[in-house]
Amino acid sequence: MQLLAAARNFVVDDDAERHRGGRWRYFIAAALIVVATCLGYFWSSMPDSRNLSLVFFGAILLAGMWLGKSAALFAALLAFLSYNFFLIEPQFSLQFAPADFLAFASFLIGAVLVGGLSGRLSDRARDATDRLRDLTVLFEASRDLSRAVAPQDAADRVVRHLEQGGCSAAIWLGDVASLRLASVSLERRDVAAQWSQEMEAFLASNRKDDVRAHCWLLRLETGERVLGAVAIWTAEGARTITPDQRWIEAVLELGAVAIDRARLIAEVADATIVMEKEGLRTALLSSLSHDLRTPISTILASATSLQEHDGHFDAETRREMLETIQDESERLNRYVANLLEMTRLESGVLQVRSVLIDPGEALASALERVAPRLKGRCVSRAFHTAGERIFVDPVLIEQALVNLLENAISHTPSGSTILVSAVREHANIVLAVEDEGPGIPQADLARVFDKFFRGRSDRRTGAGVGLGLSVSRGLVESFGGDVRAFSPANSGRGTRMEVRLPVHPAMEPVE
Repeated sequence: MQLLAAARNFVVDDDAERHRGGRWRYFIAAALIVVATCLGYFWSSMPDSRNLSLVFFGAILLAGMWLGKSAALFAALLAFLSYNFFLIEPQFSLQFAPADFLAFASFLIGAVLVGGLSGRLSDRARDATDRLRDLTVLFEASRDLSRAVAPQDAADRVVRHLEQGGCSAAIWLGDVASLRLASVSLERRDVAAQWSQEMEAFLASNRKDDVRAHCWLLRLETGERVLGAVAIWTAEGARTITPDQRWIEAVLELGAVAIDRARLIAEVADATIVMEKEGLRTALLSSLSHDLRTPISTILASATSLQEHDGHFDAETRREMLETIQDESERLNRYVANLLEMTRLESGVLQVRSVLIDPGEALASALERVAPRLKGRCVSRAFHTAGERIFVDPVLIEQALVNLLENAISHTPSGSTILVSAVREHANIVLAVEDEGPGIPQADLARVFDKFFRGRSDRRTGAGVGLGLSVSRGLVESFGGDVRAFSPANSGRGTRMEVRLPVHPAMEPVE
């Protein structure tokens, strides 16, 4: 990101200047020398007074440690003049005897060295503290910005961190044709709201930045990609942390990366949704074209044969062909019914007319509907819910259970047993269908209730369109329950489908 090219004109204050009081530090240094002169003058009046220069060296050392290098050097020069003028004969004169030249030169060199070294060490210590503070703040800003998942969120976080650093800011996102104010400091909201056209003109000018009175306009970009524009103001009111060019530059660079990353995440998410929709549409058309065509072809073939060659068939063959037509018609009807139920579930127009019913009766009714399709499979019933009630739509819960039973029938061979049970577990009624089929691979177990999902065996045999279990889940969830699949169910084989519905207290009869 090309930012802050003209920052020196906007935020030029030296950290040391700000932290140590600006020009006032020279007055403080002068005050220290005045105090040292008074102490030295008093000390010189005492008998056997020696080493008066140490008082001045102490003041210079304090100036260096407290006020920095330049103030310490100023104090050293002032100390040399004061020492000569007030304390050395002849007093109140800058003249001195030639014999004292070496002593005065030594004093001046020593004062400059003490002041320069102490001030330089003090400046470096303060700089190191400031850098550590900046790095800590930038590290926290980096961590915070990495959590942004949307460009708006990233812009808000950038403005918040700039405010913590002593600035107020406004961020516009988009190009010239679609620029919009994304985030702004509260105190600049009115100003920023009137700057949309001005920021569009700034972006259109292709300038990297524009320094104005108390405001700084910058392009926000990563590489060759323009993300928007930023306006930065110095915050009103004093703060302990004042704006620093490098710190602002680093925060804006992190912010630009975070905004660009969030934008890419949003674009990838949108593209993924589109791909999923396209994939779902393709899967639906492919599945329908195959699974609806199969029973229709069978029905047409049987009906055509009966119509054209009826005289050549015996009674048994004609009965088998009519049964085939009936089975395939019912199969086709189930596909269409599941498609309609799924459409109603997803569109939210499903009308639920719930009443209190016996869960065992719901299972019995579903078993009665699938009885013609059992074809040699045994059904074992275990209903232990006498007196219990569930609050559901009788027609819809029956459809959900029928789908579970048909799934068990389609995956079990003739002669196997399907266990159907109804029991109460704490506050739920559990309606279960357990088969003796090959079971569901663990990798597919979490997806069996997804729309249009078909296991390997279903894809191989062409059974179903992958909607029956999905419809069952949607219907059961509309009653406040849930459906779960467990596999293997028993002895390493089989699948157990459980419908859990909340127990509803039975209503007392009204006399």
